[in-house]
Amino acid sequence: MKIEAIILAAGKGTRMKSELPKVLHEINGKPMLHWIIEALLPVCDKINVVTGFGKDLVERYVAKNFEDVKFSYQQEQNGTGGAVKAALPDLSKDTSHVIICAGDTPLLKTETFLRATDHFTRTGSDITVVSTILPDAGHYGRIHRDENDDVAGIVEYLDADESQLKIKEINSGIYFIEKNLLVETVYKISNNNNKREYYLTDIIKISKFLNRTVTAFIEEDHESLTGINDIEQLKKAEMIMKKRDSI
Repeated sequence: MKIEAIILAAGKGTRMKSELPKVLHEINGKPMLHWIIEALLPVCDKINVVTGFGKDLVERYVAKNFEDVKFSYQQEQNGTGGAVKAALPDLSKDTSHVIICAGDTPLLKTETFLRATDHFTRTGSDITVVSTILPDAGHYGRIHRDENDDVAGIVEYLDADESQLKIKEINSGIYFIEKNLLVETVYKISNNNNKREYYLTDIIKISKFLNRTVTAFIEEDHESLTGINDIEQLKKAEMIMKKRDSI
């Protein structure tokens, strides 16, 4: 198994109220993106960072600190599906499986990626999404399960109905998937939704339609999956990381 990671790092992060690319905002002395790459290194054979806003700054920092990391460029900010589509031509030919994660989740742990990979293998999955259970699911996408408790899809907050908003199992934005299936499903994503964006989450329901095996690995440590959208969340994440380091 040859694993390649795609890190989605193209967004500006307007709520950070800064011209610095979102993924370069520091937590505990290092940019968010630095922590994610470090967490992935023991798991992956290759790492590909998808850049967009502040492309030159992001690529310069990463190249200086991680010489073997590759880059792809998302020219149009049209959603996470568009970001992954931009990376597909740059995947290594010998890559068999792909891990996808966001560049604004600095608390991610190597252990989570390893356990998700083990879950993928043990369950004979074609695609595994990492989920977690939250008392208040807020604006996260919900994991929709069928009558057999199998993963049926992911419903984005803006597209969820009243019953779906009550679901407490949420999508972390981390996926482990066969490369060939990723290529097949990403090109089938449409932007028929409230934001007119290409949601990567749609690869779940497309995979189900193709009769592929879809599972969820539930990460109990939901704090480690926290995404950063503003300065207050960045400060909170830094407190969590410092507490983690002191244990």
